[in-house]
Amino acid sequence: MKNFFKKYLFVFEWIGAAILLAVGIVVVATPDIFLYIAGLVLIIFGLFRLYPLLKTTKDRLMMSIYLVEILLNVVVGVFLVIEGGKDNPSESLLRYTVGGILWLRGLLYFFATVMRKESTDHVKFWTHIGIITLGPIIVFTNFFNQKNLAWILFVFAILSALVIAFDGYKNYKNYRYEWLAKEETKKAIKKKQEAIEEESKEDPLPKKEDVVIPEEEKGEEIRA
Repeated sequence: MKNFFKKYLFVFEWIGAAILLAVGIVVVATPDIFLYIAGLVLIIFGLFRLYPLLKTTKDRLMMSIYLVEILLNVVVGVFLVIEGGKDNPSESLLRYTVGGILWLRGLLYFFATVMRKESTDHVKFWTHIGIITLGPIIVFTNFFNQKNLAWILFVFAILSALVIAFDGYKNYKNYRYEWLAKEETKKAIKKKQEAIEEESKEDPLPKKEDVVIPEEEKGEEIRA
């Protein structure tokens, strides 16, 4: 099964690219669906972080804080999904909730690293600098509404689809070259076997060898 997916990976990549484009188009056509997307992202992000994060956090206080954060993510996600199902969903709810979640994530990161001495690295540091900066911007500006975010997602969907589709093209090209190499190898082996069979069919007559009579024996035969 692993070899099958590896062999036909390009098929799944092209299907994934098509799905990404379809999602981008649907989001632009119906921007309120972004509430479902944002809600499901928060739910999945919360639930799948739950066990690994709590299992690897030794600080009891941070474990309790992370648990509250995860539960808040899930609750906000469910709330967004419910709001998306309404006929006239709120246009400001998305930016308040998502911006607040991002700001809280950045705040907890710096609390954990500065106050609780949790280990970190440069990538995490600058990422959370961006998160804690972006959170208030989302909350206090009207740019981050469903319609604008739908167009942003559409652009990302196009770029992601192009990358995945091109990767699928490279995998398909490798697949075809591998197939061609196998076919050429089979033909070469078959041709060699046929040549061996043709040689084995030929049965040439053995050549007669001239009998050489030594001079002494030849003289005795003359005298006799």
